[in-house]
Amino acid sequence: MSIATIIAEIPTGAIVVLGLALAALAIRFRGIVALVIGALCLLGTWNAGEAQPGLAIAMAFGFYVVLSAVAGFFGSRTKISDDDGSAGYSYADEQARLASEYHRRQREGRF
Repeated sequence: MSIATIIAEIPTGAIVVLGLALAALAIRFRGIVALVIGALCLLGTWNAGEAQPGLAIAMAFGFYVVLSAVAGFFGSRTKISDDDGSAGYSYADEQARLASEYHRRQREGRF
């Protein structure tokens, strides 16, 4: 049984889910993935007859740039400022809202 027949037996949905999971992991660990891509490019050019480390470094850098751009596009979160750790959340306003609801329930419970 070859690897091709094993892959042919895997359902398409499982391959899609596995591919999306690997893509998410590649974005999360983009530095390690870029180093591995660079090493594989260097190994490939070395086995082809002439090692080209410049090409391997360029491929790794390009791969890192693309993964960083994807991570920046999909990973944009709201920035929390250094002086305000609550990021717009007002503890006092929330307590006032809860207190008004509590008193409303108390008034309605009397009738």
